[in-house]
Amino acid sequence: MRRRQAMLNIGANLISVIISLVISFLLTPFIVTNIGKEAYSFVPISNNFTAYMTILTIALTSMTSRFVTLKVHRNEMVLANEYLSTSFFVNLIVAVFCSVICIFIVVFLNKLINIPANIFNDIRLLFIIIFATFLVNISTTTFGVAAFCKNRLEVTSVISIVASLIRVVVILVLFRYFDPKVYYVGVSVFVVVAFTAVFNYITAKKIMPELKTSIKYFRPKIVWELFTSGMWNSFNQLSLVLLTGVDLLIANIMLGASAAAMLAIAKTAPMALQILIGVIPTTFSPYLTILFAKDSRDLFIKELMYTLKFTSIFSGTAIAIFIALSAHFFRLWVPSLASSELTILALLTMVSLIASFSIMPLFYIFTITNKLKWPSIVVFLEGMANIAIVFLLIKTTNFGLFAIAGISSFLELFRCLVFVPIYAAYCLKENRFLFYNSIVKSLIYIATLLFVFSGISIITPNQTWGSLLISISLMGISGLLIGVFFVLDKEDRMKMLTKLNGLIANLF
Repeated sequence: MRRRQAMLNIGANLISVIISLVISFLLTPFIVTNIGKEAYSFVPISNNFTAYMTILTIALTSMTSRFVTLKVHRNEMVLANEYLSTSFFVNLIVAVFCSVICIFIVVFLNKLINIPANIFNDIRLLFIIIFATFLVNISTTTFGVAAFCKNRLEVTSVISIVASLIRVVVILVLFRYFDPKVYYVGVSVFVVVAFTAVFNYITAKKIMPELKTSIKYFRPKIVWELFTSGMWNSFNQLSLVLLTGVDLLIANIMLGASAAAMLAIAKTAPMALQILIGVIPTTFSPYLTILFAKDSRDLFIKELMYTLKFTSIFSGTAIAIFIALSAHFFRLWVPSLASSELTILALLTMVSLIASFSIMPLFYIFTITNKLKWPSIVVFLEGMANIAIVFLLIKTTNFGLFAIAGISSFLELFRCLVFVPIYAAYCLKENRFLFYNSIVKSLIYIATLLFVFSGISIITPNQTWGSLLISISLMGISGLLIGVFFVLDKEDRMKMLTKLNGLIANLF
């Protein structure tokens, strides 16, 4: 049952993410064509502002799933309800506080960023809608805890799929029947978040009715426990903003709206790819949390090592495909903007993914073990170094956007390949080099894929979407086969086949 659920979660999550990404890729050139690249650049910038405010909220919200899951699987339902209810009501208070910040930003928006005068009112309305979406999201985030706790992530995936389709309908209707405006993008996101919140609430009541939110379960002492446990997550969020969340803002302020637009488009595909390859470790995280809660240490380590290998195969294949086909992809996707500069910017942002793809499941170890202090400090130092180096290079060289896109990625090499594996092993009280055999094998694997895929890209035309899809299929199949026989050992291959056979048997 557990194996079937794991494969069901992975399959549903992959379908959900792929549909969402396909929709985004189809909509992005459509939106850019209708409103212009400068206006489009303010969509990710507005989202970055909500990321800045998330720093204030994440300290109290980030650990809720962990605490509730641990209490439920230790048969402490009263405590589980206390953690859930306390988190819910604190989120409402935080939303009210954040609304004040949102109003301040909207009023002084033209003082904070460079906005062309002809689209200022549209951009302000975009920010208002995105901020409203953010406030709804943090007010309802606890509704998703039940699915995590019950390891029923396929339910949230189905909701996400329907929400993505609704977003397409909203965008197409607004752009078809009204004058094109950038804030239509914000309207579509608001509709999606509202829909998701309602159906997450309905789902939570259905799959776990014993989990309740009520003011009678509110406990002030839990507020402090959630805050002290999650404050390092909040600090980590601040650090990630310094590392990767201010690049568009820096480009806008120092290089202009047009440069920011180019960077925003270049980052779209790598960011989408990061979401895609994050599916596997995210899917396994509820089960790993349950194993940790039950003190199943040997099984926990075994499942973690398998997750590392499983993630490396799928992530490495996806990353290598994009690198090999990036130039062809941009020529087909945004032909009016495609250039060597756009391709180089995208590849520079990919360096961080090459560094992290083999260790992504390890990031969750810090949350499971509640050891977030040093990971947060390291990211903060990395973020500060990124800001300092980028400003220095922009002022003293002509690297411009290349400095903004590349410095943070190269700094990630140290954190992902040195600090994360060693500290994760320390948190689990294991040998500090426990994960390096898997990491080295994964790096050799992706190097092999890049060599093979480069050869395939040379002999295939890739001049149309059809021929590009053929190349992607050839690379995908060959990459997965190489991964199964190179990264996995005999026991892992048998485990994967058993899971696949079980899933097929249940489906048919």
